[in-house]
Amino acid sequence: MKVILDTYNALHTTGILPPELAGMDAAGLVEALSGGRWARNQVLLVCDGSPPPGQRAIHSGGIRTIYAGSGCEADDLIEQLIERSDAPGQLLVVSSDRRIVKAARRRRCHTMDSPAFLRTIANDHERSSVRRRNRSDQGPRTDNLSSKAAMKWRNEFGIDEKDIAEFTELASNPLPKPPPPAPAPPPTKSVDATTRRTESAGELPEDVIAEAMRMLEEDAD
Repeated sequence: MKVILDTYNALHTTGILPPELAGMDAAGLVEALSGGRWARNQVLLVCDGSPPPGQRAIHSGGIRTIYAGSGCEADDLIEQLIERSDAPGQLLVVSSDRRIVKAARRRRCHTMDSPAFLRTIANDHERSSVRRRNRSDQGPRTDNLSSKAAMKWRNEFGIDEKDIAEFTELASNPLPKPPPPAPAPPPTKSVDATTRRTESAGELPEDVIAEAMRMLEEDAD
């Protein structure tokens, strides 16, 4: 599955990740994703503006980052990727931004909100910690993902049968109890910012759009 991530929308969502992962930047998010289930997919992290001084876009396998460009926002680029996709039904768009979700659903993309996405990262991180503890303790394994739990993943995250199979496979290791749902995060972008974003959408560089589409479609080495 091809995944388009509204990077800063996810990073600005609080109350989901454990303390050791909270407050990470785009580079930290790439690292976290590369160690979990999302490493099996093509994931494009779309970021606002330009990279911080001295920092280049970071890649790890099929997980890649791209910046919309100076004065441009990720939402503009994500909308273009959704609109120009030849196979929108194979896209999973991750964002809690209403504008992005609306654009994705209009083209029948799969969608997942940022809190749900972060919970998968938190669960993968906890599974890794449990595996390390089990190897150290040489204790027996417990808990398997039931069909009921798999259906819960499907209903909550809007994923397809292939992804359910991936989640079931992950359950060969102990499955920790997921963290309780966090309250809905406050909007990270004002109405004025949304208006400005709409007005400036035409200023998004064509070469940036082309590069993003290439990165999204290019298979990982």
